[in-house]
Amino acid sequence: MLAMQAISPASFVAALPSGLRIFIAGCGGEPDAVLDAMGPMPGSTLIALPVPGVNRRDLSAIAPVEAAFMTPELRPGLAAGRVRYLPLHYSAAEAWLRGPARAEMAIFRCAAPRNGSVSLALAHDFVPALVAAGAKLVAVVDPALPDVPDGVRLPLDWLHAMVDGPSANPLLPMEEPGEALKALARHAAGLVRDGDTVQAGIGTAAAAVLGALRDHRRLRFHAGTLSDAVPALLDAGALEAATTGTALGSQALYDRLAREPRIAFRPVSETHDAARLAAIPRLVAINAAVEVDLLGQANSEMIEGRQVSAHGGVADFVRGARRSPGGRAVTALLSTGRGGRISRIVPSLAAGTPVSITRADIDVVVTEHGVAELRHADLDQRAERLIGIAAPPFRDALANQWEAMRRAM
Repeated sequence: MLAMQAISPASFVAALPSGLRIFIAGCGGEPDAVLDAMGPMPGSTLIALPVPGVNRRDLSAIAPVEAAFMTPELRPGLAAGRVRYLPLHYSAAEAWLRGPARAEMAIFRCAAPRNGSVSLALAHDFVPALVAAGAKLVAVVDPALPDVPDGVRLPLDWLHAMVDGPSANPLLPMEEPGEALKALARHAAGLVRDGDTVQAGIGTAAAAVLGALRDHRRLRFHAGTLSDAVPALLDAGALEAATTGTALGSQALYDRLAREPRIAFRPVSETHDAARLAAIPRLVAINAAVEVDLLGQANSEMIEGRQVSAHGGVADFVRGARRSPGGRAVTALLSTGRGGRISRIVPSLAAGTPVSITRADIDVVVTEHGVAELRHADLDQRAERLIGIAAPPFRDALANQWEAMRRAM
């Protein structure tokens, strides 16, 4: 296939040999036009890092999947043995793709060619690892994607094939935070100083925290993903520049990225590398959790025994921020779930629950009720401080449960 000749998705799929190990880009790089043309592919394997709530396709209906991230759509395949889930850190997933994954081909979306190369547009995170691994590169071209001013570009002569593949962009609506989330955001924002570098994820909670930083100044942003909340901080004068691997948000965000030089897109080897993160002065990493126990262990992947997300980059940023000069690692969560019926500060994580942030890595925990400083706290201080930011109706029971746990130690 000629790299400079754009072909249709159907023609590309018809020419695919069987038995390939194929990387399918996730986030805003998911090549929907090609996936729509794919039927079952016996003998092949798909390698993926899909994002929950964004990449909603069950790839295991096409071929067996090896995934370093987990989505609800892949859970039936996991149960049926058609999905192998590898619980990897973001940084470790990048290293896995460069070698052990053994992908022979990588399929990803990109902007229209310009000056002999293509921009990776919305997802610059993992494709460079496939370039380093020597995979055949298949660029699915969508002229509506932003050709970002500062990001990863691939020369056309590196491409194995170019496919004509316009498709809808994934949109991440911005929801209005409730009063509890606004209170949590104020507490988290109070830990950020002017001149800090901030990391935060996506979603309503992250957007609320970033929105609470509008009156700060000289901030920088360094994260795996950014949303509409980041340009809003640029416009407010709070933020000077941003570095990210991917972008998820509104169409207005995507349109702006084509003309916003203050946002730099970089691969995971730069956004999540431990040494690079530790070298950023005053890195404040703010990440969500499902629950935190009284030992200071956090779960951000599983709800009631169901794998709903993945380890992702949380440990990379927690450890990087703790090693950063003046850095902080903030774990943020609302104090209750199910409409206030359960506490998300729990005595101990249930058996079988993964520990996304270990008690040795925990730093600061924030709920709508306040801030618990845990970095240099002993066992009893940790429990006392966490109970102090739990929802008031659960505090007495948590104190009694801690007393029983403490006696048994």
